Amino acid sequence: FLHRAIHWPPLYKWVHSVHHNSINPSPWSSLSMHPVEGFLYHAEAWLHLLIPSNPVCAYFTLHGAGFGAVNGHLGFETFELTDKIKLDSHSYVHYLHHKYFEVNYGGDGLVPLDKLFGTWHDGSKEADEAMKARFR
Repeated sequence: FLHRAIHWPPLYKWVHSVHHNSINPSPWSSLSMHPVEGFLYHAEAWLHLLIPSNPVCAYFTLHGAGFGAVNGHLGFETFELTDKIKLDSHSYVHYLHHKYFEVNYGGDGLVPLDKLFGTWHDGSKEADEAMKARFR
């Protein structure tokens, strides 16, 4: 929800547009953001300073907040660990978000909100036409 919220025109203009200066995402662009956006994305980590929690939970939260966006900015769609084991990085879906700005707010397609709100784009010609039709 935060990513969709910072695409609201006033926040986008002053905050999130810094991140979208990277049209072709890279791992470094996942960390390129306005300080306000950085504070908002890492706010969940502050909870562990306010509420006593298990150190393992704190570790995973801090790791996710700090490096969670790197996968979507790698530039590799699939990692082949073996001939049968492949991991999807979802970076193509996020590349489309950086290219078109108004699609794939969820980043990886696992959260169905983009499909629900009509902002899902899978790179197909049909999705491209649907996106163009929304702006007519």
